[in-house]
Amino acid sequence: MRLLSRRQAFGVAAVIAMIVAGLVYLVLNAQTKPPEEKPATVSVLVATQDIEAYTTVTTEMVTTQEMAANEVPAGYLSRPDEALGQVTRRTVLKGDVFTRQMVGPRTAEGGLTFVIPEGMRAVTVALDPVSGVGGFVLPGDRVDVLATFKQDDVAVTKTILQNVEVLAMGETTTRPRPGGAGGAQVADQADAGAKEGDQSGAPRAGETVQNATLAVTPDQAQTLILTALTGSVHMVLRPREDQSVVSLPAQANWELMGLEGPPGKEEAPEAEREEITPEERMAAMGYPPAMWQQQPPAQQPPAPAVEAPEPEPEVEVIRVNERDEAADQ
Repeated sequence: MRLLSRRQAFGVAAVIAMIVAGLVYLVLNAQTKPPEEKPATVSVLVATQDIEAYTTVTTEMVTTQEMAANEVPAGYLSRPDEALGQVTRRTVLKGDVFTRQMVGPRTAEGGLTFVIPEGMRAVTVALDPVSGVGGFVLPGDRVDVLATFKQDDVAVTKTILQNVEVLAMGETTTRPRPGGAGGAQVADQADAGAKEGDQSGAPRAGETVQNATLAVTPDQAQTLILTALTGSVHMVLRPREDQSVVSLPAQANWELMGLEGPPGKEEAPEAEREEITPEERMAAMGYPPAMWQQQPPAQQPPAPAVEAPEPEPEVEVIRVNERDEAADQ
């Protein structure tokens, strides 16, 4: 058996030492390396179906699920109440994660249809500086609507709608920005908003517009459209907190002049004169009952019957002496 030389023995020992050192390094490195962590997850709001743009989000359209935190989009929504009742600004596909950019509140930004109260309709009427209250009516205000009808020399004005909400003035659906005193300040803010890209077009105080859009019931819509066709319409601005509705009779021009009846009517004797109310005049002019009907007045108790006085008894005087003298002759 051949023995290794001293140099060869040192070489073999060095190789073995290097192998042992490498094994020790691997073992120690494996013990000091931290265990691999799982990525964190968050709860996200996901669409359960395809949702078209400008659709109101309801409960059955959304659900929540867990998703890796490093995969969620920016501005994601995590709770259903953050989207319920909101309107989608674009089409949302099934499985999409909802973000704040996808939904928004029900405002006229998506169209006037989103601000019409439930059960109501939007009707637009033409205005002039006088009928539009000088332009001081703004979206969100409440007004009364008066109609004036004229035939020949007779004019009648009637309050046909009360406490009606104004949805828009012209093409504007928003009020001017608050802050500052006077219309100049409002105008400056509106101009500044336009420069910054604000296209809301909020009206200035006192700015004249050519039409107003009102929220009315379907029945009131018919009355308002017929009124605009057959007569003239005026708006009356109400105080902000006033929600009262009062019963008002129609007013005729001949009443203001102190006449007993419409101009041109022949005067009848006092006993035969028949009083004509503005409502009766409107009915005779062919306007529908919705424009002139009033609630019937309270029934007055009938006046008690007056008994005729009994006739006084007649007294006949008989003179006996005169009859006896006649008999003797």
